[in-house]
Amino acid sequence: MRSKYSFWLAIGLLCFYTFVKSETVHAAEAEKDIALIFATSTQQPNNDVRALQEILQVYTSVDVFSIEEVNQQMLQPYKRMVVLNTYPTNIPQNASSAVDQFQGPAVMIGENALQFSPFSKWQVGPIVELRAIGEEGLNSPVQWKSVKPSVDYEVVKMASSLNQSYPFIMKKHNWSYIGDFINSDTMQYQWPAIIGELLQLPKPQIHPAFIVLTDINMKTDVQTLQEVVMEFSEKRIPIALEVTPILLDESENKSYYLHDNKKLLSYLQKLQKEGYPFILSSAISTEKSLNYLVLRKIIPTINRGDSSLFKGNIQQGDQQLYLSQLEHHTIYPMTVGTIVDRDIYPLYPVKQKIDLLLKVPRSVIGIQYPAYLNATYVKGLVDYLSEHPQIELFNFRQTKQQVKSENISIVQHENGEQTIHLSFSKIERLKILFDERPFELILWVLVLIVSMFVTLFFISTLRLRITLRKRLFEERKTNG
Repeated sequence: MRSKYSFWLAIGLLCFYTFVKSETVHAAEAEKDIALIFATSTQQPNNDVRALQEILQVYTSVDVFSIEEVNQQMLQPYKRMVVLNTYPTNIPQNASSAVDQFQGPAVMIGENALQFSPFSKWQVGPIVELRAIGEEGLNSPVQWKSVKPSVDYEVVKMASSLNQSYPFIMKKHNWSYIGDFINSDTMQYQWPAIIGELLQLPKPQIHPAFIVLTDINMKTDVQTLQEVVMEFSEKRIPIALEVTPILLDESENKSYYLHDNKKLLSYLQKLQKEGYPFILSSAISTEKSLNYLVLRKIIPTINRGDSSLFKGNIQQGDQQLYLSQLEHHTIYPMTVGTIVDRDIYPLYPVKQKIDLLLKVPRSVIGIQYPAYLNATYVKGLVDYLSEHPQIELFNFRQTKQQVKSENISIVQHENGEQTIHLSFSKIERLKILFDERPFELILWVLVLIVSMFVTLFFISTLRLRITLRKRLFEERKTNG
């Protein structure tokens, strides 16, 4: 009897396990949105594949596959599909059959399109040199093998050579076609919206943004910096301060240290206490610059450039448009560039770049405001940003950050609190001091040595006088 109950209990548990596992699998599959399929010469993702993946990830989840590994069962969980062809090749039968039967919104890009049934009635056209796609001109002509689509496709956008136009982006039902993924010039600002619309993806509205006061070093005028910081503060605009603690002047073959400008150092320490975030810019060793600032109670939590010491890095580059994660590091792109001090329309280049970025869903707007500029440009910049409610400025002090070096550990929490641990030995501190101020340290050593000699001389003289007095007293007592 007991064995009978055990049997039915085992059957029940097995059914329950199967049900739970099935529900888990279906839930995981329900989260799958876009399958990005690529055909490259190496069967590995190239720069175009990675750029397209980055664009799509702004909208939703993306899985990347080589065309060689695609089959019908693999594509079943996905709602949308993009096929990027960067290399002419014969498409495997399993892959072409799976792609042909896909029912969701799908985009075919580049060569090999005519091997798939939605485009099988098209014809190959001549190789042409494209000069523009739609209204966007190309700085350099791009060779493209044109196509002649069937009449049942709607032309969304034309491309043009010097004297002729060609259908370049087309659409029919759930299928769309893009002639080539030319991700250069101003087209890099157009693709995210184009592809998002073709795939019927909801458009994100928010653009995260940040402002960094750059070029802060020993030569910075404290009064000018104070005015700029105060102007942003009065307008309640969060800013970060990028500091170069050790400035290397190659023309003079000389290093300038932040402590040489005592007023500036004192002001930056005051801003640290008030909760302003700091970014480290290193003209020399990153670790040496980090040690320098932390030992002076200025705590940088983000680095300009690449550094394994920091979890957060700011990078300059025209191709990077989004916040991204790279090997557990957060990359904040400086997308807008710097404000130039000139008499005619000083903010025009900045506004022009921001206008381009606003066309890219969820692109980051990273602005540099040089510390050597006065505060006159702050109002114009803030007024322009306020005209675009989709721009949301964030405060670096309210982001999770981590810095880890041999002697320093910094953890910053989202509420702005910073946990700092230092493990410098006395010898290491002395060595750092000697590297930074060798002549001053040598001078103090000389002063210490002279002081010791003076002290020893005083003690010796005092002992001698005491000994002489003692002798005189004993002689008088003996003679008396």
